[in-house]
Amino acid sequence: MGGGGSSRELDDDQKMLTVFEWVDAQHRFLNETHQKIIEGPYSTVVSRCLYLAHIIQKACAQNSVGILAALQLNRSTVHQRTKELFVAVLCELLAKELGMGSASRLYLICAAFTEDIAMLELQEHVLDRQPNPLTDSQKRQIKRHPHDGKLLIKRANINTELWLTAIEQHHEQPDGKGYPQGLSGEAIHQSARILRVADSYVALVRPRGDRPALTPKEALKEIFIHRGTRFDTIVARALVAILGMYPPGSWVLLYNGEIGVVSSMGSGHPFPTVSAILSVDGEHLPKALERDTRQENYTVIDVVRTPFHFNLTSLLNKIWPKMNAH
Repeated sequence: MGGGGSSRELDDDQKMLTVFEWVDAQHRFLNETHQKIIEGPYSTVVSRCLYLAHIIQKACAQNSVGILAALQLNRSTVHQRTKELFVAVLCELLAKELGMGSASRLYLICAAFTEDIAMLELQEHVLDRQPNPLTDSQKRQIKRHPHDGKLLIKRANINTELWLTAIEQHHEQPDGKGYPQGLSGEAIHQSARILRVADSYVALVRPRGDRPALTPKEALKEIFIHRGTRFDTIVARALVAILGMYPPGSWVLLYNGEIGVVSSMGSGHPFPTVSAILSVDGEHLPKALERDTRQENYTVIDVVRTPFHFNLTSLLNKIWPKMNAH
């Protein structure tokens, strides 16, 4: 009996992943799902999307802060798939905050996975690397992609209204200046309003060919400033409530000169818990050291860009608890 128990415990331990490994695993699964949507056959598309959506719901209930941090800190070269996974996690958290039921949230997560399915190649191979302004042809493809994406998803035998509507309307704006239909206010489905805010935030904190990434704090400010015009006010406020003034995964400078990463909300928005990574001399600390920013010596002075250091992952891996693979 004892030997069997030890073997079972070992098997369970082997299934535990760091938050970064967990993100990579879901990233790979989503990449494969996108290929099935684009190339066919379509028989497994719905089940694959819903399977991954269930995984995200369960993981967010267990360790949303660690997942958000890993997605923020992830610098995968396959930017687009990472972007959509990040968007999906934010959609789950925002929709739950706003009272959307579990079943509806699953389809919203699926919409986040597939929101840009009609322009994946353009996004990944051109826009993420192109330093010049968009060409007229690229602008037309971008304007069409919500509608084209809906058609592509329907071709994969997906007919769930929330899923399709969220994709088609996720670039509409409260002021009516969005696309493709120029809808405004309450004419835009709640799912699309949530998806727009989540997608815009993630786009802002990821680098693109024509601009560097904003810090999480800068991205939050951009969305909050434009609430009521470009972004739904209620959803924008919910985003701030979820992420706080210093979102998980933000790099910050402390009063004592250390540089660290926000590891949790701590006691409240102005006072996150920070894991110090670099000493006042800019060298790696032997291990990440938890700092309570309510203490004067560890007060957050400023948000900083991601430091360029080797082997940061070895320190970051140990900050957040490991997660089940599935």
